[in-house]
Amino acid sequence: MSSVVVETAEDLLQRTQAAVKRGDHREGARLAELALGALDESDSPRRARTLRLLALHRMRLGEAEASARAAGDAVTLYRELADPLGEGDTLNVLCMAYNQLGLHREALEFAIRALALAREAMDPRLQCWALLRVGYSYENLADPQRSLQYTLQALQLARTLPDGEEELFASLNNLASGELAAAEHHTRDGHDAAAQASLADARAHVSEALVLARRSGNTHRETIALGILAEAACHSTDHSEAQALVDQYQEMARRHGYRHLELQADFDLACLLRKDRRHALAVQRLERLLADSTQCDGDPALRLRIEHALYDSNKALGRHEAALKHLEVHARLEREHLKAQAEAQARVLLARMEIDQAHAEAERARLDAQLQRLRAQQLEEEQHALRAHADALGRAASEDALTGLRNRRVLDEALPQLLERASREQAPVAVAMADLDHFKRINDQFGHGLGDRVLSTLAQLLRANTRGADLLARVGGEEFLIVLDGAPIDLAQEICERLRVAVAAHPWHELAAGLKVSLSVGLVAGAAGEDRERLIARADAALYEAKRRGRNQVHRG
Repeated sequence: MSSVVVETAEDLLQRTQAAVKRGDHREGARLAELALGALDESDSPRRARTLRLLALHRMRLGEAEASARAAGDAVTLYRELADPLGEGDTLNVLCMAYNQLGLHREALEFAIRALALAREAMDPRLQCWALLRVGYSYENLADPQRSLQYTLQALQLARTLPDGEEELFASLNNLASGELAAAEHHTRDGHDAAAQASLADARAHVSEALVLARRSGNTHRETIALGILAEAACHSTDHSEAQALVDQYQEMARRHGYRHLELQADFDLACLLRKDRRHALAVQRLERLLADSTQCDGDPALRLRIEHALYDSNKALGRHEAALKHLEVHARLEREHLKAQAEAQARVLLARMEIDQAHAEAERARLDAQLQRLRAQQLEEEQHALRAHADALGRAASEDALTGLRNRRVLDEALPQLLERASREQAPVAVAMADLDHFKRINDQFGHGLGDRVLSTLAQLLRANTRGADLLARVGGEEFLIVLDGAPIDLAQEICERLRVAVAAHPWHELAAGLKVSLSVGLVAGAAGEDRERLIARADAALYEAKRRGRNQVHRG
């Protein structure tokens, strides 16, 4: 007779944890789902642990939305269990999922909460991970100085941890990535010595990380470290080492099923061909890769990079018709990607709000029935408004076709409601009117096609340097309105100044030689009971004053 072995929930949970250590995230996610199905609903401690592991596996697989859902459920359970270490661990995973979704400021909030829990519990391991997540979030918020500051703190702490090889690997890996980014920044600025120093530091950090990865037997870590080492080698003039490293990490990715990394390696090889001006071979490889990634429903961000590389190489070969075709596809994919990302962000933020509301309802249960009914009605109205807002993000009729930002129609609908709620809740609100300086001159000198690309790039900078809850709209040709919901005027000025600096520091010359772009911003704080027209008019007046005072500045009216 044959016997069937039935695995218990604990057996599945142990195997899920083991999959983390060896980097087998596809199998780990499958096991975690099975474990959840086998667990009793009342077994909150193990359900919380399983959800956290599921979120970790999904995040490593690039499935950010699924990761955020699982992590959000786990945070709720850990909070109910009064388990600050479990909550902090899960907040770190939630931070990474939100970063993948482009919600960098919200991700930073999760990391800071995790850091506070770690320090309160005096747990150095959790503190190390939280420092890494804070540093990574700052890197995504285009603040490299703070990013390196927190990541170096994490490295120093990791070196003191017993059995801290995983934390040490992550710290070294993040530092290497940060130094590579710094090297590119120095190169763009013409600081070759500083660029070489950053590259040397990056190689030193990732070489140490690679030794740790191989010693741990975690193939996912080893593949990632090889990829970063290959990226560093690509900056040298001799690309033979880089090609050997890319071949090596591609083979590892193929062997262990890391499909995204395998495709990324193919793209890196095409980039090496382009660096060597072998554009015809690069086009052949990129076209094969494009077909492969499309067939496999690959990473949209990778497809964007492939299309842009095909545009550049075809242009270098004088194939202008093909170059234009890829540029047009790139523009379409970019719009679709931004729209899909916005919709995913809205879903995740809505789910987060629903979790927060569930906690609030538990607290309100202690109040009298009349107050409970009133608050429940208010929460239902807010949920309805949020869902309507999420639907609006997906409606093409409410979206500016060029920039992907909201248009004047959405602003006219949403701003009065936002101002009414802020007045009712006595919450701060600020409005900024931003305008590209001398945009007509840019159009006249470089053409309207490049002017459109400048506007599209500015929209990306707006998203990257504002918060997920902020309302962004294109209200004129080169004029944009930013509504900073819940932001006191000093915080709003800091956000606007960061945006202005980001625009001025952006490498515009990559779009066209000699192109320089700056931004003038007029900022005002909303007053209680003030209507939309009056508030926008004051912001417009502040913008005019910023222009009058010399442009490229934020004027607070």
